[in-house]
Amino acid sequence: MSAEANKELIRRYIQALDDNDSSDWSVIDHYVAEDVIVHNPPLPGCTPDRDGIKQAAEMFRQATPGRHEVRMQVAEDDLVVSHVFGSGVHAGELLGIPATGNQVETEGLAVHRVRDGKIVEYWAVTDVARVLQQVGALPGPPG
Repeated sequence: MSAEANKELIRRYIQALDDNDSSDWSVIDHYVAEDVIVHNPPLPGCTPDRDGIKQAAEMFRQATPGRHEVRMQVAEDDLVVSHVFGSGVHAGELLGIPATGNQVETEGLAVHRVRDGKIVEYWAVTDVARVLQQVGALPGPPG
C-alpha cells in the first residue's frame, strides 16, 4: 500500500473505534493484525496485544465516551504518524477514578506500521497528566 493509503487506513481505523457503541470490538480485527506488536506498557487490566487493544478501547468507551480527530499525519513507506486530539465526558470509572462528569480533552501521537492492509506495530504517547488534572486526580498547572 502507498503511504497515502496507509494514512487513510489509520483515519478509518480511528473513526471505526469512535463509531463503535457496543462492547463488541471485532472491528479491531479488521484493522489490526493478530500478532500486532504493541510497544506501550499495557494499561492496568490490559494485555500488550490485539486483545489488549480491545480491552483498552472498551475501558475508554465506558469511562470517557467521545470523539477523536486526526489533526495531522505524516507517512513514509509503511509508517504513519498521527497527531490525535480526543474529547469526551468522564462518565465512568477511569483507572480507579470514579466518574466526575467533567469534560476531558487530550492529545497525543500515535505511530502505526501497516503491512498488507493491517496494523502490525503500534506506539503511542498521550498527555495522561492533562486527563488526570481534568478529572481532579492531579492538581492543575500553577497560575
